[in-house]
Amino acid sequence: MSNTAVEPVVASHARFPLIDGVRAIAALTIFAFHIFFHLGLLNTDLLSRYLGNLNVGVPIFFVVSGFLIYRPFVAKRFAQEPSPEIEPYAIRRGFRIVPAYWVALVIVTLVLGLEATVFTPSGLVTYFGFLQVYDIGTVIGGIGQAWTLCIEVSFYIALPLWALFARRLLPVAAGRRAMIRGELWALAALFAASFLWQLLISPLFVPGDRGYLIAQISLPAFADQFALGMAMAVVSVAVHSAAKKPRALVLVERKPWIWVVVGLGLYSLLGLKVGAIGLGASWADAGLFRHVVKGLIGVCVLAPAVFGASLAGRVRGVLGWRPLMLLGLISYSFYLYHLAFILKLNEVAWLHDLGWVAVTGAAFVCSVAAAAISYRLVEAPGIALGRRLARAATSRAARRRSAA
Repeated sequence: MSNTAVEPVVASHARFPLIDGVRAIAALTIFAFHIFFHLGLLNTDLLSRYLGNLNVGVPIFFVVSGFLIYRPFVAKRFAQEPSPEIEPYAIRRGFRIVPAYWVALVIVTLVLGLEATVFTPSGLVTYFGFLQVYDIGTVIGGIGQAWTLCIEVSFYIALPLWALFARRLLPVAAGRRAMIRGELWALAALFAASFLWQLLISPLFVPGDRGYLIAQISLPAFADQFALGMAMAVVSVAVHSAAKKPRALVLVERKPWIWVVVGLGLYSLLGLKVGAIGLGASWADAGLFRHVVKGLIGVCVLAPAVFGASLAGRVRGVLGWRPLMLLGLISYSFYLYHLAFILKLNEVAWLHDLGWVAVTGAAFVCSVAAAAISYRLVEAPGIALGRRLARAATSRAARRRSAA
């Protein structure tokens, strides 16, 4: 296969600019979920069953990560080039996520008065080391929503091992079709293993057991959602290097509203009582069902930004709407700060008396402002430094190879 057949994605995902719009949608749904949950606006009515599932933004983020981070490995493999170097990869990932998180953790800890739990010897290791998810006493401590970052970091660590597995054990000499089939079958097996983990392993632990959270909220329990994004990366690279696209893909590229309809249809299932089909007495008892559906919604939200992203249309016009793109650009910092503002501003008596809409508006404005400052002063410089250090590491590796 010619090396020009595949163009590996750059670190800034310039070839997929609409993904910032996807990130913004994910961040907004999580913000809305925390508003409704922490302001006590959820009850048992039908509307609350849907509002209570707005945390669908977390699976969207996981699907996006699976796609973006795995795609360079797939592209290199399909082009029959060496895999991305691990040291530059680790540097880029580290400087992308760590500086903004560490700064936010200090600020949020001080604002919420959590010094007694975070600024201790064990707290420093736990919270600054992305380990809070592994203990019932710390899982929602510090930056409460950062339990998802613990899963992200474990995915970053596991992904090169998966890429090595794919390169070593999946067929290469058999041709491009066999490579595609091998990748997709392997990812289907990963999805099934994660599903079985949640179905069979997690129920073995009960609340209070030390291993309960590790079973319920860890990479094995969410690997299926990353696998969906990784499968999209395989398909993306395959169709990018193919002379002809499958008809079904051409159809959804030209009519991205199909993804919207399917996504909304899937979301409509989340509020239904599913006891009639054996999945529990109510929506709250069907956690595995809702988990799988939310992962599929993540695919539907991401797909228009990946397949046919250069085409026009209202769906992609919404994803490319400049305010949404700007929010997506700062969505990581927005994610880090928004819950602290919700909790703190809800304690302001006069603002609380004005109602939840006032708290929501104030929290949103403050979160956007804090995220913009964080991006300008911490995130962007960290990303730039990470890229420079990664390029230097790549150069060192090249010199070592040439010397050998």
